[in-house]
Amino acid sequence: MSADNRFDWPGGDCRLFVGVALSPAQQLQIAAVLALLPAELKPVPAENLHLTLRFLGQSSETQARQLWAQLSAASLPVFSVRLEQLLCWPGPRVLCLAGDILDPALRDLDACITQAAAGAGYPPAQHSLHPHLTLARGAKQLPQSPLTVPALQVQPSELHLYQSVSTPAGVRYPVLASLPLLAD
Repeated sequence: MSADNRFDWPGGDCRLFVGVALSPAQQLQIAAVLALLPAELKPVPAENLHLTLRFLGQSSETQARQLWAQLSAASLPVFSVRLEQLLCWPGPRVLCLAGDILDPALRDLDACITQAAAGAGYPPAQHSLHPHLTLARGAKQLPQSPLTVPALQVQPSELHLYQSVSTPAGVRYPVLASLPLLAD
């Protein structure tokens, strides 16, 4: 969906998060890595690859629209983040490619999202922002065999409101709304 201020609400309460997408070339790069993961891991489908900036949880349409209206009125900065650290987070059992927040624009965007979320009545985030791309689920530790994952320089042009939809075939993340990220 393009950044045209459309807001496609599917009805009822929805599980939501704010994030950015990878470029098609980056999706292909990571898809090649996912094909090499050990069999015990459940790779994330390439079409689901994204960088989550703020998990929102269950949301009503009113609450989501209020958040999006606040974000629409803000100047959302373009940012860049380099994802180059292969990590295993045993609590949620995910293998991810992570990076550090070096670009002040990412901190500014995080503050803007946090303020809009608070204004729309969402609870505070459970964790501070740690930019990462989930590669696989079911990870208890890093893979034993060496896994070469290319570093990704992510510089998105749009911010998305995603819905997390559980289906018998797995989770899908349709985009409900998008906004442009603006250069200074």
